[in-house]
Amino acid sequence: MAYRVQLTKLEQHASNLLKGNLLKKAPVWLHAVRAVPPGPSIIRSRNPNANVSAHTDVEKELFTNAKQQQQATSSTRHKQKHLRTRPPRPAQIVYPEDRMRRQFYKDHPFELARPQSLVENKLGLNRTDYSQLLLPDMLPEEVTGETVIKYQLHLVTNEKMPERKAYAKATSEFYEIRARQEEVERQMRSQMDAALQELESKKWTRQALELEERALKEGQERVSI
Repeated sequence: MAYRVQLTKLEQHASNLLKGNLLKKAPVWLHAVRAVPPGPSIIRSRNPNANVSAHTDVEKELFTNAKQQQQATSSTRHKQKHLRTRPPRPAQIVYPEDRMRRQFYKDHPFELARPQSLVENKLGLNRTDYSQLLLPDMLPEEVTGETVIKYQLHLVTNEKMPERKAYAKATSEFYEIRARQEEVERQMRSQMDAALQELESKKWTRQALELEERALKEGQERVSI
């Protein structure tokens, strides 16, 4: 890093270099620096009375008043911002069955993937009676997770049953209905398999199935070509 001489010692440093024959010729600025030696800093002090903006006295007064008014307005706005009351917000809507719904689907996540029928009943009315999980005119597949939740809510609100006990009662009845539904589906599936086996045992049925499979394969080959 090069040695930097202080401004006040610049003339003395240049004279020493001349005396030591390190400078063959005096710099052109040496006489000027000797005549007007520099100060300790190149930054000159500012004259407080200098009119830098070139404004007249009337313009200065107007500018000062406008600046003070702006500062007062901004200070008032700052205070009003912090003293401003928060706008009212609507209260959070919470239903009593929300907690029951979270607990049920946490224990039975596969019920969310079970398909549900959105077709209305014959009268076109929604179910409002949840005194029983399965009403006499209902099918087992009409009982869903939401039905269990509404039944549990009925036990808690109308029969004053504790929530855990109502959950155990509703789920136990739900398991019985699901087991009954699976048994009916298993019987129907076995009957269908028996009927298909009876059809396949006939020669003409087997031949028809073979001809149908052959026609399907030929159609697929033509489409691929």
